[in-house]
Amino acid sequence: MEFGPNAYVVACGFLVWLAIAPRIDGPRYGDWFLAYMAALLFSLIGSAEIMMIKPVAFFFTVGGVFAFGYVVARSMVIIRIRK
Repeated sequence: MEFGPNAYVVACGFLVWLAIAPRIDGPRYGDWFLAYMAALLFSLIGSAEIMMIKPVAFFFTVGGVFAFGYVVARSMVIIRIRK
């Protein structure tokens, strides 16, 4: 199981999980973020169980882990320019 041939699946997983990520300016961001995090956790656990049979699901979820890291980093870093 190599990472190189499955890089396209990781990229697709990143884009899909990024598309369903909660928006920071939403009214219930905390609730939606918790649901997003739980869904990713259950997806990672489920895909790890079938990793030897169907590795595409695992690599798709790895893309989701990268998207989760991006969402967390995006919400932590705020750049403001004052005049």
